[in-house]
Amino acid sequence: MQPKTRFISTITIGIFFFLLSSLTFAARLPNDNNCYNLSIKTIQVFKPGAELAPPVIQLNSDERLTIEFDDLDPDIRRYKFTVLHCDAAWNTSTDLQVSDFIDGYSEENIDQYEYSYNTTVRYTHFKATFPTNNMRPKISGNYLLIVYDDDPSQVQFTARFMVMEATTVAALGNIVQSSQIAERFSRQQIDFVVRLNGFQVLDAEREIKINIVQNGRWDNALHLSKPRFARTGELDYRYDEAISFNGGNQFRYFDFMSLQYQSERINHITYDTTNQVFLLPDQLRTFKQYVFEKELNGRYQIKNQDHAEKSNIEADYAWVHFFLPYPAMITTGTFHVMGELTSWQANNASRMYYNPDHKAYELNLFLKQGYYNYIYVLKENGKTVCDETLIEGSHWETENDYTIYVYYHETGSLYDRLIAVTFLNTLKP
Repeated sequence: MQPKTRFISTITIGIFFFLLSSLTFAARLPNDNNCYNLSIKTIQVFKPGAELAPPVIQLNSDERLTIEFDDLDPDIRRYKFTVLHCDAAWNTSTDLQVSDFIDGYSEENIDQYEYSYNTTVRYTHFKATFPTNNMRPKISGNYLLIVYDDDPSQVQFTARFMVMEATTVAALGNIVQSSQIAERFSRQQIDFVVRLNGFQVLDAEREIKINIVQNGRWDNALHLSKPRFARTGELDYRYDEAISFNGGNQFRYFDFMSLQYQSERINHITYDTTNQVFLLPDQLRTFKQYVFEKELNGRYQIKNQDHAEKSNIEADYAWVHFFLPYPAMITTGTFHVMGELTSWQANNASRMYYNPDHKAYELNLFLKQGYYNYIYVLKENGKTVCDETLIEGSHWETENDYTIYVYYHETGSLYDRLIAVTFLNTLKP
């Protein structure tokens, strides 16, 4: 072997084991939207032009995902990212090699960054796109974005996204009141059919899997394996009361796009070492009549209305104070602020703590200027699905987004293909 060839082989092997160690470490982490560095804020993964939709791109197309986040650490760090393929249930596709789902390099540098400008809190704004010229997905399915620094064991955050195939398969449906009499005024039922339209499936009842997601929540997502009826070229999931969700309530909101003028949901704004935004005390809506208000179904938009031309680097940060009056501390679970602002997670970062002096649950979140949606949920001890009905109530009329993901696992195949994605809204038949 010539010295040059031997040198190239050594580099190739080194890159392979570098990525392998990164993915091995990431495999110990949950395949979910999670941040592991307190200095990283405002993580956004979206398709340009569809910022409020789930992060889904089409395989072998020109569609791209934008990845953005802020680093509040004063020292500039170098970040890289890779992706991991997952099955329909978001378990790692362990039967696949990296080369089975990535075409090109197995990692990419995040080398686009800008410094914050005219803000009281200094940060560095990072940006990347995927796929790149050097790194593309080979197959469809669920993917986990993994961002880390030079040390592959130091995962900074993970985020879910999906790559779908262009097929003839289509899911068609609508949202109706629950067919259960006792739940008719509180739950929304998803009636839909999957039409294969010539797509060849040998055993549809075993090879087709369905995920249904309400807004951006995965904690209460439904995972379906068998339809009620299977006909030639069509799978029927209609009139099944089990395929239903709590209607919940319209998301609460607050707007601090301006730090000079307070909006209707803000009590007052102060400044000591940082900006402090105190929200008005929230009220229990358990038994209140449903009232429609236009909102973002749990998402947020970054914006500085005071003086900014580029809000991504000119929007400031502030401590936002949530205050939920409650007569006594509960012992059966924990209250959380849920929405995209907390990555739809009920964890320590979103958990509220009871203040007996104020007889209220409280939480402070360090957020970037913008318009935000949120709700309060109860995570009962030992359960993974959160309950919004205790604080927010539940109404069948509530406006919600639903996404139906259709997966195909061909007999003998090693992974779940994503072959159709359908978006539904309660107000759009």
